[in-house]
Amino acid sequence: MVVQTLYQKKVSGDSNTKVLKELKQTQKKFNIEKISQIIKDIKNFEEDFAKTIQKFSRVPYDRIGEVELSILFLALYELSQTNLDRPIIINEAIKLAKKFGQNSSHKFINAILDSVIKS
Repeated sequence: MVVQTLYQKKVSGDSNTKVLKELKQTQKKFNIEKISQIIKDIKNFEEDFAKTIQKFSRVPYDRIGEVELSILFLALYELSQTNLDRPIIINEAIKLAKKFGQNSSHKFINAILDSVIKS
């Protein structure tokens, strides 16, 4: 849900408030308060995450797909702001990339996150 919300925000250019309001309306059976908090937290780190991605990517930032950026933002948030195990974060990001990203997205995301962890 977080990746979906980040993706929608990137594609539409809408604000957090608008995207989260739409999410609340469409996902009434879910308690989206945690998702809402994560989205707001990621916004606070968005510039730092973008710089990190640019630092470790061979692909120009503006050429990286919205799905891949959404997955990377969530993974970078989890790496920097939670106590989750790093291998679990990377594994989940790779799974998301395989399911929703382009053909080789999982390799790209793995390389970025691996570089981040090693630095």
